[in-house]
Amino acid sequence: MPSTHVSEYEQQRLENIRQNRELLVSLNLIGDSHDYSSSAADNIAHVTGRRQIVKEKKAQRKTSDAEASGDEAEWGGTKRPRSRITAQPSRRSKRLRGESAEPTTPAEDLVIETGDIRGLLSEASLHFTGPVLDSAIRVNGHYTGWVEPAVQERLGLESNSTAAWESQGGGKFSFKDPLGTGKRITKKSVPSGQSVAKYVASKLLKKNPNAYFYRHTEPGVVQWTGDWTDEERDIFLNVARELGCGDKWGLFSTYIPHRVGYQCSNYYRQYVIPAGWVIDDNYQIDSTGHAVYVGKHKRSN
Repeated sequence: MPSTHVSEYEQQRLENIRQNRELLVSLNLIGDSHDYSSSAADNIAHVTGRRQIVKEKKAQRKTSDAEASGDEAEWGGTKRPRSRITAQPSRRSKRLRGESAEPTTPAEDLVIETGDIRGLLSEASLHFTGPVLDSAIRVNGHYTGWVEPAVQERLGLESNSTAAWESQGGGKFSFKDPLGTGKRITKKSVPSGQSVAKYVASKLLKKNPNAYFYRHTEPGVVQWTGDWTDEERDIFLNVARELGCGDKWGLFSTYIPHRVGYQCSNYYRQYVIPAGWVIDDNYQIDSTGHAVYVGKHKRSN
């Protein structure tokens, strides 16, 4: 039977509980009918029960250690060896198989020597077959249009970028003060959950529609995410055929409801160019079929 001896610490704790209870009774915060002796007995039982569990676990560990010592004696003072299963790789390189690697091509040698990957890229005219090239839309990497006419009319926007900029105060654009307020915009000064870039863009609908639509849809229109529909793809290609594409993605996106500029830019680079739907000399195709930008990085107004 486990001992019911209570340590000095436990006795002091129970005494504190008793004194606190008497104080609560004197303040009429609790009744005096609570059976304190029963609570004390429960506490003692809980403590002694925990001690008994600890003792039992210690005894189990001692038994396990004794059995392990017997195993070592059986194997000449060393632990019983454990069998190990060595995982075999499902794929092994030629080096691991003891074979010679394939010789590198001249283009690969040039990349290794110079660090310039252009030797592994190919122009679209060399990468795609005849039928793809025959139906592809050819652009020079520039969008020549403005905001989609119906959107322009609904929002009361100016007819071109210069007029829009000047009608809203003009001035010289600065990344340190993009809104022209004389104050630098930091993360702390924008609403919670928004990036600085998205906050700044939200203030430029009338002055710089390209910046606004790069990160925002038309006010009141929900932005879609996920895969593009066939209808959206057709609209994209029709606009590219008529007005070009490759920059000013905010303005370009006004022709595609529910999409914003950066979505159009990503779609162009990840799907349109690799599929050969549009041929843009600013992009070449690598050996894995991905589009790689090789043009000059210039900012568009």
